[in-house]
Amino acid sequence: MDHVIQAVAENVRSLRLARGMSLNELAATSNIGKATLSRIEQADANPTVETLYALADALGVPFGSLTATTGPQVEHIRAQDLATVTGSLHAKVLTQAAGAKLVEALDIFFPAGQVRHSNPHPKGVVEHILLTEGRLRAGPTGGERDIDAGDVLRFPGDVPHSYAALDDKPARAIALMAY
Repeated sequence: MDHVIQAVAENVRSLRLARGMSLNELAATSNIGKATLSRIEQADANPTVETLYALADALGVPFGSLTATTGPQVEHIRAQDLATVTGSLHAKVLTQAAGAKLVEALDIFFPAGQVRHSNPHPKGVVEHILLTEGRLRAGPTGGERDIDAGDVLRFPGDVPHSYAALDDKPARAIALMAY
């Protein structure tokens, strides 16, 4: 959870500064106290989902922009490490497709014992694989990762890549293709 608090702190501060907003202005726009905002930006607070939605609305960004971390080109996020915030509901940011003009969602079944080699998609395509069943080896050729149900794998789709169900069992995933 500490990585989520740190990500929120960094994102709120950088988004606020990018918009030229003072703490007072963000406090007024979001209806969140200045002292609370200061603690959030210093990673000294554990904001509720309601607080994060208020901040996202005030900053004009999607909710997930506050919990997102920047990572390597290929990012494997284990299910237990996904950013979760609570309040009157529990929200888990699975992945983001920033800057995309089109995002396709696909339900993909991977039969046991088969490897699917994929040619590069158009320049700039990013794949987001949320494994819902089984185990899967996927990613750019030579840099594949083994992922478990609930994990998310995000990687550039504009390079050769592959998918293979593991353990002689099929796998299933939701794939978001961000063009």
